[in-house]
Amino acid sequence: MSDVNAIKSYLDFAGLSNLRAKAKDDQTNAAKEVGRQFEAMFVQMMMKSIRQANESIKSDLMGSSAVDTFEEMYHNELSQVMANNDAFGISDWLVRHVNNQSTQTSKTSKFDGEKSTSFPLKKDGDIEEMI
Repeated sequence: MSDVNAIKSYLDFAGLSNLRAKAKDDQTNAAKEVGRQFEAMFVQMMMKSIRQANESIKSDLMGSSAVDTFEEMYHNELSQVMANNDAFGISDWLVRHVNNQSTQTSKTSKFDGEKSTSFPLKKDGDIEEMI
């Protein structure tokens, strides 16, 4: 693996500063790593919301702070593993979107020369032909 993939968590500030330095040389791999970290953070937030939603139905048997801490740590690691395996594909989508956006800044949009296909806003009862 390359040095860019050495970041284990988005809380690894030294790894993030190394990623920033590597991004100047290899933007493609840096974009992939940023996408993975974003996906991991997204999955972690999703799991946190699930934990909070389930608090009301949690029994007293499983309601200790130690279990809550363990669940949080487990979900943090699980989110990293899921992001590294592209479980949701968010990182790939984000990288494609950013790369397409950077290459299309000089190109015109495909919608620039087309007639709008939305409904007309006229109130006089005439409906324009939609193309």
